Amino acid sequence: MLNGEERMDMDFARTILDYAHNNLCEFEKGGASSNQIYYFDYEGIRYVLKKPLMIGDNLSPFWLMMKYVFDYSFEEQIDNLYKVYNALRDNPHISTATLVAADEEAMIYEFAEGHSIERDEFPDGKDNAYRLGQYIGYNHRIAHENCGIYGVENVKDFTASAIDYMDRCISLHWDSDSMTDRKLQVLLEEVREMEFKSSRYSLIMVDMSADQFLFKGEDIRTCVDLDAYVVGPVEWELCFLFHQVEEWNSFKQGYERYQPMPEFRKYDKFFYLLMSLNSYKNKREMEEYWSMYLFR
Repeated sequence: MLNGEERMDMDFARTILDYAHNNLCEFEKGGASSNQIYYFDYEGIRYVLKKPLMIGDNLSPFWLMMKYVFDYSFEEQIDNLYKVYNALRDNPHISTATLVAADEEAMIYEFAEGHSIERDEFPDGKDNAYRLGQYIGYNHRIAHENCGIYGVENVKDFTASAIDYMDRCISLHWDSDSMTDRKLQVLLEEVREMEFKSSRYSLIMVDMSADQFLFKGEDIRTCVDLDAYVVGPVEWELCFLFHQVEEWNSFKQGYERYQPMPEFRKYDKFFYLLMSLNSYKNKREMEEYWSMYLFR
């Protein structure tokens, strides 16, 4: 049974969603990627509305990967978004933008102060690496049996799902006789032979990077993107963070407040291949960015 506060929150969520749906055309429009962003004021408080664009079959390569590897859809993620938010809200090390309402057409958050940094690498800031290590370590402290959307977790064999997706993607988009395509085909066999087995499945951000957070100056402040949080192998997130955080020893010290750092470096190529194959609509990215991680 819901308590009084929970009923009030649900009532307010329905009220503000109705207001947003009825007045969307009047809201200030922001940028668009996976979501179209809007800004509006309601009863003296500033809000951010995210309208999902990657729904149904209208999926970018990244979100298509999420579908095949994690059985992901925006629709089901939104159904479980409060569970993701509640797990992150309890993290004491970096705050999360306050989620106030969500349905199949909109996710509404309280406006968070700060500015974004449009790059993958995290600035040094004041104890950023240590705080980020604590934040990730806290999220990784709970092991789950399966992978998938948080609260659903119906992917029992992550490695098989990931390999199947990479095989499918190479067959469809990277199957020419070009030097790059041939290298990727060889690399697929290498990662297949790794027989990757995760040390644990935990709550991770698949597209972890600095541009998912807001900053005050160079100090990390708030996580503002919950879309790609799923239960997955902790090695995935750590492989990317290793190249995004300069003060890795500080990060490791923060992380190990919760558990020892697992061995992950030997799996770099597994996760970088998995992500890089999504560049098939702009193959220059493979040569200009991904190749430094894959072909060195």
